[in-house]
Amino acid sequence: METKFTLYTRKLLFSLFLFLWFALLTESVFAQPTNQTFNSSGTYTIPAGYSAVIKIEAWGGGGGGGTNLSNAKGGGGGGAFASITTTLTAGNYAVTVGAGGAVATAGGNSSFTTLVIAAGGSSTTTSTGGAGGTTAASTGTTLFAGGNGGNGATTTGVRGGGGGGGSANTGSNGGNGGNGVAGAPGTGGAGGTGAGTGGNGANDSGTPDASSGVAPGSGGGGRGNSGNSKSGANGQVIVTVITILPVKFGNITAYEKQSGIQIDWTVYSEENLNHYEVEKSSNGRNFSLAGNVIARNSSFETKYGWFDVNPLPGVSFYRLKSVDIDSHIGYSSIVKVSLNKNEKDISVYPNPVMGDYVTFQSADQQKGNYSLKIFNNTGQQVYSLQFEHMGGAITKTIQLPQIIRPGINVLQLEQDGLKVMSKSLIVQ
Repeated sequence: METKFTLYTRKLLFSLFLFLWFALLTESVFAQPTNQTFNSSGTYTIPAGYSAVIKIEAWGGGGGGGTNLSNAKGGGGGGAFASITTTLTAGNYAVTVGAGGAVATAGGNSSFTTLVIAAGGSSTTTSTGGAGGTTAASTGTTLFAGGNGGNGATTTGVRGGGGGGGSANTGSNGGNGGNGVAGAPGTGGAGGTGAGTGGNGANDSGTPDASSGVAPGSGGGGRGNSGNSKSGANGQVIVTVITILPVKFGNITAYEKQSGIQIDWTVYSEENLNHYEVEKSSNGRNFSLAGNVIARNSSFETKYGWFDVNPLPGVSFYRLKSVDIDSHIGYSSIVKVSLNKNEKDISVYPNPVMGDYVTFQSADQQKGNYSLKIFNNTGQQVYSLQFEHMGGAITKTIQLPQIIRPGINVLQLEQDGLKVMSKSLIVQ
């Protein structure tokens, strides 16, 4: 007969199972690359272990209308549009949203690192409208220019300000702002499909006053003879996930075994995966196929191994390429191994560091308690990781702390409080 204690224990274990199952489900659902719209500058994150095919679209900020001096002024130019579809690995990526220009101020560029740059529209201090953001000043695979601001009327008598230029979009340049004429303001230029329409200009009395540009990225309207010009609209950056590549990598290790090199790796989840390709290199840059391993398509942590019977002499570099059933590919971090047993050094990849994650490896370390520490260029410790090592090669992938600053830092390995070796770590 089941006791109350046994029944309570069974219920407790079942509740714990449900909690762990929900935690695993939550991690697998929410800790993935996601779509994101940036109306202000920020950071886009690909979580550790993931890579994804993403589309990046950016609009530069609109230029402000002409400066508030006598005579009618031109409208501000609209921001350019730039986009690219590319594959990104785990890390944090800087996103800049160009601010709309105040009166007589150009709009700022919008960007996603250096992959995409959408130029902001120009402003003006004369009756001639500001130029739209140009494709020449932008970066991406799809580029369109912002519309030019309209001119202000310069004839004697009642004058009208020029309309702001419309911002561009994926299928068209932004429309040019209308020119002001005697007694009437210019209308704002039409934006490309789905983009911002430029602000209208003002008439001589400022009633109705010039209007600001419409987001994302259109130019502000120009003033009449005595009204006020208006600012351009802020730009925008949109990140859309096209495909999450079908494997989440854990650690990868490479070490000498008998007369060859053993490659071991862990994956946390797989979906629609066909196989892994083990690639090797003599310099860490140019890789060639070394072997294939069929994927198991497990939704849980899975360990794999492959043995290289024909290793390169001296130092070798290895990485894994995952290939899914639709031929999408992703890459693991790179590891280094040496057949020279006298070589003891820390290998750091990538170095310089472009994102937030870095992998270090050290060969042939004895069993013991170790610490991995990072010091900045003033000697301040900014990171520490303690771990127990059972002997042989050490490989760790770590996320750099947010407080780490660009420049030369020092990564140091210690055993039982004593320094073993150190390596310069360049953070960009």
